[in-house]
Amino acid sequence: MKNISHFGKAVLGALPHQSLFFLGLLISLTSIFIVSCRREIDIPVSSLNAKPSAAATASATTSPVGGDKITFVVDLFVADKNGRFVQGLNQDNFNISDNAYTSYTYQLIDVSKAGLTAKAGGYSAMLLLDQSGSISSSDPENLRIDASKIFLSNLGAEDYAALSSFTTNYSNYFRLHSGFTNQTDRMKRSLDTLSNSVGGGTPLYSTTVQAVNYTAQKGITSNKAVIVFTDGENTESGSLLDATAAAIQQKIPLFTVGLSTSINSSVLAQMASETGGAFFYAKDAGQLISSFGTLGNLLRGQGEIYRTTWSVSRSSGKWAVGQIISSTIQVTLFDGSVIEVPFWLRVK
Repeated sequence: MKNISHFGKAVLGALPHQSLFFLGLLISLTSIFIVSCRREIDIPVSSLNAKPSAAATASATTSPVGGDKITFVVDLFVADKNGRFVQGLNQDNFNISDNAYTSYTYQLIDVSKAGLTAKAGGYSAMLLLDQSGSISSSDPENLRIDASKIFLSNLGAEDYAALSSFTTNYSNYFRLHSGFTNQTDRMKRSLDTLSNSVGGGTPLYSTTVQAVNYTAQKGITSNKAVIVFTDGENTESGSLLDATAAAIQQKIPLFTVGLSTSINSSVLAQMASETGGAFFYAKDAGQLISSFGTLGNLLRGQGEIYRTTWSVSRSSGKWAVGQIISSTIQVTLFDGSVIEVPFWLRVK
Protein backbone atom coordinates (compact mmCIF):
# COMPACT_ATOMS: atom_id res chain seq x y z
CA MET A 1 0.00 0.00 0.00
CA LYS A 2 1.09 3.59 -0.54
CA ASN A 3 1.99 5.92 2.32
CA ILE A 4 -0.64 6.18 5.04
CA SER A 5 -1.22 9.54 6.76
CA HIS A 6 -0.69 9.92 10.51
CA PHE A 7 -4.45 10.25 10.89
CA GLY A 8 -4.99 7.07 8.88
CA LYS A 9 -2.44 5.20 11.00
CA ALA A 10 -4.20 6.33 14.14
CA VAL A 11 -7.55 5.11 12.84
CA LEU A 12 -6.13 1.77 11.78
CA GLY A 13 -4.39 1.38 15.11
CA ALA A 14 -7.69 1.86 16.88
CA LEU A 15 -9.38 -0.99 15.01
CA PRO A 16 -9.51 -4.47 16.57
CA HIS A 17 -7.29 -7.12 14.98
CA GLN A 18 -10.29 -8.89 13.45
CA SER A 19 -11.38 -5.68 11.70
CA LEU A 20 -7.87 -5.13 10.37
CA PHE A 21 -7.87 -8.67 8.96
CA PHE A 22 -11.17 -8.21 7.16
CA LEU A 23 -10.13 -4.75 5.94
CA GLY A 24 -6.97 -6.24 4.41
CA LEU A 25 -8.98 -9.07 2.88
CA LEU A 26 -11.45 -6.60 1.37
CA ILE A 27 -8.64 -4.55 -0.17
CA SER A 28 -7.00 -7.64 -1.66
CA LEU A 29 -10.27 -8.84 -3.19
CA THR A 30 -11.36 -5.53 -4.70
CA SER A 31 -8.05 -4.25 -6.05
CA ILE A 32 -5.63 -5.60 -8.63
CA PHE A 33 -2.12 -4.26 -8.79
CA ILE A 34 0.05 -3.45 -11.79
CA VAL A 35 3.66 -3.66 -10.65
CA SER A 36 6.65 -1.95 -12.17
CA CYS A 37 10.21 -1.78 -10.92
CA ARG A 38 9.54 1.70 -9.59
CA ARG A 39 5.92 1.90 -8.51
CA GLU A 40 2.94 -0.19 -7.58
CA ILE A 41 -0.35 1.11 -8.94
CA ASP A 42 -3.78 0.27 -7.62
CA ILE A 43 -6.03 -0.22 -10.66
CA PRO A 44 -9.70 -1.25 -10.46
CA VAL A 45 -9.29 -3.58 -13.45
CA SER A 46 -12.70 -5.22 -13.14
CA SER A 47 -14.55 -1.92 -13.34
CA LEU A 48 -12.51 -0.88 -16.40
CA ASN A 49 -13.14 -4.14 -18.29
CA ALA A 50 -9.41 -4.53 -19.00
CA LYS A 51 -8.28 -7.15 -21.51
CA PRO A 52 -4.93 -8.69 -22.53
CA SER A 53 -2.84 -7.01 -25.21
CA ALA A 54 0.43 -7.45 -27.09
CA ALA A 55 2.93 -5.37 -29.04
CA ALA A 56 5.52 -5.94 -31.73
CA THR A 57 8.59 -4.27 -30.22
CA ALA A 58 11.21 -5.02 -32.89
CA SER A 59 11.58 -6.89 -36.18
CA ALA A 60 14.33 -7.63 -38.69
CA THR A 61 15.29 -10.03 -41.46
CA THR A 62 17.98 -12.53 -40.54
CA SER A 63 18.99 -14.25 -43.79
CA PRO A 64 20.42 -13.11 -47.14
CA VAL A 65 18.18 -11.95 -49.99
CA GLY A 66 18.08 -13.42 -53.48
CA GLY A 67 15.99 -16.54 -52.89
CA ASP A 68 12.28 -17.26 -52.66
CA LYS A 69 12.52 -17.81 -48.87
CA ILE A 70 13.80 -15.48 -46.18
CA THR A 71 13.89 -15.64 -42.37
CA PHE A 72 12.99 -12.85 -39.99
CA VAL A 73 12.50 -12.17 -36.28
CA VAL A 74 9.66 -10.36 -34.52
CA ASP A 75 9.93 -9.55 -30.80
CA LEU A 76 6.61 -9.54 -28.95
CA PHE A 77 5.58 -8.23 -25.54
CA VAL A 78 2.46 -10.07 -24.36
CA ALA A 79 0.57 -8.64 -21.37
CA ASP A 80 -2.32 -10.01 -19.35
CA LYS A 81 -5.24 -7.74 -18.42
CA ASN A 82 -3.20 -6.38 -15.48
CA GLY A 83 -0.28 -5.35 -17.72
CA ARG A 84 1.98 -8.17 -16.51
CA PHE A 85 4.11 -10.18 -18.94
CA VAL A 86 2.42 -13.49 -19.84
CA GLN A 87 4.75 -16.36 -18.97
CA GLY A 88 4.90 -19.88 -20.39
CA LEU A 89 3.92 -19.40 -24.05
CA ASN A 90 5.52 -21.71 -26.63
CA GLN A 91 5.44 -22.35 -30.37
CA ASP A 92 1.87 -23.68 -30.21
CA ASN A 93 0.72 -20.24 -29.05
CA PHE A 94 1.96 -18.31 -32.11
CA ASN A 95 0.72 -18.42 -35.70
CA ILE A 96 0.65 -16.41 -38.92
CA SER A 97 -2.07 -17.32 -41.39
CA ASP A 98 -0.89 -17.68 -44.99
CA ASN A 99 -1.71 -14.63 -47.09
CA ALA A 100 -3.48 -15.76 -50.26
CA TYR A 101 -3.48 -12.22 -51.68
CA THR A 102 0.33 -11.98 -51.65
CA SER A 103 0.93 -15.75 -52.05
CA TYR A 104 3.26 -15.80 -49.04
CA THR A 105 3.62 -18.86 -46.83
CA TYR A 106 4.84 -18.43 -43.24
CA GLN A 107 6.43 -21.03 -40.99
CA LEU A 108 7.35 -20.60 -37.33
CA ILE A 109 10.93 -21.75 -36.68
CA ASP A 110 11.58 -20.91 -33.04
CA VAL A 111 10.25 -19.10 -29.98
CA SER A 112 12.51 -18.02 -27.12
CA LYS A 113 12.45 -15.47 -24.33
CA ALA A 114 14.77 -12.50 -24.13
CA GLY A 115 15.16 -9.39 -22.01
CA LEU A 116 14.60 -5.87 -23.24
CA THR A 117 17.62 -3.59 -23.45
CA ALA A 118 17.62 -1.47 -20.30
CA LYS A 119 17.85 2.30 -20.71
CA ALA A 120 19.65 4.35 -18.07
CA GLY A 121 17.84 7.17 -16.31
CA GLY A 122 14.23 8.19 -16.76
CA TYR A 123 12.22 8.97 -19.86
CA SER A 124 10.37 11.95 -21.34
CA ALA A 125 7.23 10.68 -23.10
CA MET A 126 4.64 12.76 -24.95
CA LEU A 127 1.09 11.39 -25.01
CA LEU A 128 -0.58 12.33 -28.33
CA LEU A 129 -4.28 11.37 -28.27
CA ASP A 130 -6.73 11.22 -31.17
CA GLN A 131 -9.85 13.32 -30.48
CA SER A 132 -11.55 12.85 -33.88
CA GLY A 133 -15.29 12.23 -34.07
CA SER A 134 -15.08 8.46 -34.46
CA ILE A 135 -13.71 8.18 -30.91
CA SER A 136 -17.24 8.52 -29.55
CA SER A 137 -18.15 5.15 -31.08
CA SER A 138 -14.81 3.31 -30.86
CA ASP A 139 -14.25 4.29 -27.20
CA PRO A 140 -17.67 5.13 -25.74
CA GLU A 141 -16.50 4.47 -22.18
CA ASN A 142 -13.45 6.76 -22.56
CA LEU A 143 -11.05 3.98 -21.64
CA ARG A 144 -8.25 5.81 -23.48
CA ILE A 145 -8.53 8.45 -20.75
CA ASP A 146 -8.46 5.90 -17.93
CA ALA A 147 -5.54 4.16 -19.64
CA SER A 148 -3.64 7.44 -19.99
CA LYS A 149 -4.13 8.12 -16.28
CA ILE A 150 -2.71 4.69 -15.51
CA PHE A 151 0.35 5.53 -17.59
CA LEU A 152 0.79 8.84 -15.74
CA SER A 153 0.39 7.14 -12.37
CA ASN A 154 3.24 4.80 -13.30
CA LEU A 155 5.83 7.57 -13.73
CA GLY A 156 8.97 6.98 -11.71
CA ALA A 157 10.92 9.68 -9.88
CA GLU A 158 13.07 10.32 -12.96
CA ASP A 159 10.28 10.06 -15.56
CA TYR A 160 8.41 12.93 -17.21
CA ALA A 161 5.31 13.12 -19.38
CA ALA A 162 3.58 15.70 -21.55
CA LEU A 163 0.02 15.65 -22.88
CA SER A 164 -1.32 16.68 -26.28
CA SER A 165 -4.24 15.79 -28.55
CA PHE A 166 -5.24 16.23 -32.18
CA THR A 167 -8.31 16.81 -34.32
CA THR A 168 -9.23 19.06 -37.23
CA ASN A 169 -11.50 20.94 -34.83
CA TYR A 170 -8.37 22.64 -33.41
CA SER A 171 -7.11 25.71 -35.25
CA ASN A 172 -3.74 24.12 -36.04
CA TYR A 173 -4.91 20.52 -35.45
CA PHE A 174 -2.54 20.06 -32.48
CA ARG A 175 -3.18 21.15 -28.89
CA LEU A 176 -0.64 20.99 -26.07
CA HIS A 177 -2.40 20.47 -22.73
CA SER A 178 0.71 20.15 -20.57
CA GLY A 179 4.45 20.40 -21.04
CA PHE A 180 6.88 17.87 -19.58
CA THR A 181 6.44 17.33 -15.85
CA ASN A 182 6.14 14.52 -13.32
CA GLN A 183 3.43 16.36 -11.40
CA THR A 184 0.45 14.74 -13.08
CA ASP A 185 -2.66 16.08 -11.29
CA ARG A 186 -3.16 18.87 -13.83
CA MET A 187 -2.70 16.47 -16.75
CA LYS A 188 -5.29 14.10 -15.30
CA ARG A 189 -7.76 16.98 -15.04
CA SER A 190 -7.02 17.88 -18.66
CA LEU A 191 -7.65 14.28 -19.65
CA ASP A 192 -11.10 14.46 -18.07
CA THR A 193 -12.02 17.37 -20.35
CA LEU A 194 -11.23 15.29 -23.46
CA SER A 195 -14.20 13.01 -22.89
CA ASN A 196 -16.55 15.84 -23.87
CA SER A 197 -14.62 17.35 -26.77
CA VAL A 198 -14.44 14.77 -29.57
CA GLY A 199 -15.13 15.68 -33.18
CA GLY A 200 -13.53 16.44 -36.52
CA GLY A 201 -11.06 14.57 -38.70
CA THR A 202 -7.75 12.77 -38.12
CA PRO A 203 -4.59 14.80 -38.90
CA LEU A 204 -2.36 11.94 -37.79
CA TYR A 205 0.85 12.65 -39.69
CA SER A 206 1.22 16.40 -39.27
CA THR A 207 0.46 16.30 -35.55
CA THR A 208 2.90 13.44 -35.02
CA VAL A 209 5.57 15.71 -36.50
CA GLN A 210 4.54 18.51 -34.11
CA ALA A 211 4.66 16.15 -31.13
CA VAL A 212 8.09 14.85 -32.19
CA ASN A 213 9.49 18.36 -32.61
CA TYR A 214 8.18 19.47 -29.22
CA THR A 215 9.55 16.36 -27.52
CA ALA A 216 12.96 16.78 -29.14
CA GLN A 217 13.17 20.40 -27.96
CA LYS A 218 11.52 20.21 -24.55
CA GLY A 219 12.04 16.64 -23.33
CA ILE A 220 13.94 16.71 -20.04
CA THR A 221 15.80 13.40 -20.30
CA SER A 222 17.93 11.92 -23.08
CA ASN A 223 15.50 8.99 -23.39
CA LYS A 224 12.58 10.57 -25.28
CA ALA A 225 9.53 9.10 -27.01
CA VAL A 226 6.10 9.95 -28.43
CA ILE A 227 3.08 7.72 -27.71
CA VAL A 228 0.57 8.08 -30.56
CA PHE A 229 -2.99 6.86 -30.00
CA THR A 230 -5.52 6.80 -32.85
CA ASP A 231 -8.65 4.97 -33.97
CA GLY A 232 -8.45 5.81 -37.67
CA GLU A 233 -6.40 6.74 -40.70
CA ASN A 234 -4.91 10.11 -41.59
CA THR A 235 -7.49 12.37 -43.28
CA GLU A 236 -5.46 15.53 -43.83
CA SER A 237 -2.28 16.78 -45.51
CA GLY A 238 1.10 15.46 -44.48
CA SER A 239 2.56 12.07 -45.15
CA LEU A 240 3.74 8.94 -43.42
CA LEU A 241 7.25 9.74 -44.64
CA ASP A 242 7.06 13.16 -42.95
CA ALA A 243 6.16 11.56 -39.61
CA THR A 244 8.77 8.79 -39.67
CA ALA A 245 11.54 11.00 -41.09
CA ALA A 246 11.06 13.59 -38.32
CA ALA A 247 11.19 10.89 -35.65
CA ILE A 248 14.24 9.17 -37.16
CA GLN A 249 16.12 12.43 -37.63
CA GLN A 250 15.54 13.51 -34.04
CA LYS A 251 15.90 10.00 -32.58
CA ILE A 252 12.40 9.96 -31.09
CA PRO A 253 10.86 6.45 -31.17
CA LEU A 254 7.12 6.27 -31.85
CA PHE A 255 5.06 3.97 -29.66
CA THR A 256 1.81 3.62 -31.58
CA VAL A 257 -1.51 2.38 -30.17
CA GLY A 258 -4.28 1.67 -32.67
CA LEU A 259 -7.90 1.09 -31.66
CA SER A 260 -10.64 -0.52 -33.80
CA THR A 261 -10.68 -2.11 -37.23
CA SER A 262 -10.74 1.35 -38.87
CA ILE A 263 -7.01 1.90 -38.43
CA ASN A 264 -4.36 1.07 -41.00
CA SER A 265 -2.37 -1.38 -38.89
CA SER A 266 0.42 -1.57 -41.45
CA VAL A 267 0.96 2.21 -41.21
CA LEU A 268 1.07 2.26 -37.41
CA ALA A 269 3.35 -0.79 -37.35
CA GLN A 270 5.66 0.95 -39.82
CA MET A 271 5.75 4.13 -37.73
CA ALA A 272 6.85 2.05 -34.74
CA SER A 273 9.23 -0.27 -36.59
CA GLU A 274 11.16 2.37 -38.50
CA THR A 275 11.67 4.58 -35.44
CA GLY A 276 12.54 1.90 -32.88
CA GLY A 277 9.27 1.98 -30.94
CA ALA A 278 6.47 -0.57 -30.51
CA PHE A 279 2.95 -1.07 -31.87
CA PHE A 280 -0.07 -2.15 -29.82
CA TYR A 281 -3.22 -3.08 -31.74
CA ALA A 282 -6.48 -3.04 -29.78
CA LYS A 283 -9.64 -4.42 -31.35
CA ASP A 284 -11.39 -3.66 -28.07
CA ALA A 285 -10.98 -0.50 -25.99
CA GLY A 286 -10.50 -2.70 -22.93
CA GLN A 287 -7.07 -3.64 -24.29
CA LEU A 288 -5.93 -0.02 -23.89
CA ILE A 289 -5.75 -0.52 -20.11
CA SER A 290 -3.07 -3.21 -20.29
CA SER A 291 -1.32 -1.51 -23.24
CA PHE A 292 -0.86 1.82 -21.49
CA GLY A 293 -0.23 0.07 -18.18
CA THR A 294 2.92 -1.57 -19.51
CA LEU A 295 4.28 1.27 -21.67
CA GLY A 296 6.45 2.60 -18.85
CA ASN A 297 8.42 -0.63 -18.71
CA LEU A 298 8.91 -0.64 -22.47
CA LEU A 299 10.13 2.94 -22.38
CA ARG A 300 12.67 2.01 -19.69
CA GLY A 301 13.67 -1.18 -21.49
CA GLN A 302 12.59 -3.32 -18.55
CA GLY A 303 10.88 -6.68 -18.89
CA GLU A 304 10.81 -9.75 -21.11
CA ILE A 305 9.74 -10.40 -24.69
CA TYR A 306 9.12 -13.44 -26.85
CA ARG A 307 11.57 -13.61 -29.77
CA THR A 308 9.75 -15.36 -32.60
CA THR A 309 11.72 -16.54 -35.65
CA TRP A 310 9.87 -17.20 -38.92
CA SER A 311 10.47 -18.07 -42.55
CA VAL A 312 8.35 -16.66 -45.36
CA SER A 313 8.27 -18.14 -48.84
CA ARG A 314 6.86 -16.51 -51.94
CA SER A 315 5.24 -18.42 -54.81
CA SER A 316 7.01 -16.30 -57.44
CA GLY A 317 9.90 -13.87 -57.59
CA LYS A 318 12.86 -13.44 -55.26
CA TRP A 319 13.29 -11.48 -52.05
CA ALA A 320 15.24 -8.25 -52.54
CA VAL A 321 16.51 -5.45 -50.32
CA GLY A 322 13.83 -2.83 -49.64
CA GLN A 323 10.83 -5.13 -50.00
CA ILE A 324 8.26 -5.19 -47.20
CA ILE A 325 7.06 -8.04 -45.00
CA SER A 326 3.83 -7.10 -43.23
CA SER A 327 1.36 -9.46 -41.60
CA THR A 328 -0.30 -10.31 -38.27
CA ILE A 329 0.82 -12.79 -35.62
CA GLN A 330 -2.03 -14.46 -33.75
CA VAL A 331 -1.14 -15.13 -30.11
CA THR A 332 -3.42 -17.70 -28.45
CA LEU A 333 -3.51 -17.38 -24.66
CA PHE A 334 -4.17 -20.21 -22.21
CA ASP A 335 -7.88 -19.39 -21.97
CA GLY A 336 -8.26 -19.71 -25.75
CA SER A 337 -8.51 -15.97 -26.43
CA VAL A 338 -6.52 -14.66 -29.39
CA ILE A 339 -4.57 -11.39 -29.55
CA GLU A 340 -3.68 -10.01 -32.96
CA VAL A 341 -0.22 -8.46 -33.31
CA PRO A 342 0.39 -6.73 -36.67
CA PHE A 343 4.03 -6.19 -37.63
CA TRP A 344 5.95 -4.49 -40.45
CA LEU A 345 9.56 -4.73 -41.52
CA ARG A 346 11.74 -3.77 -44.45
CA VAL A 347 14.01 -6.43 -45.95
CA LYS A 348 17.70 -5.58 -45.49
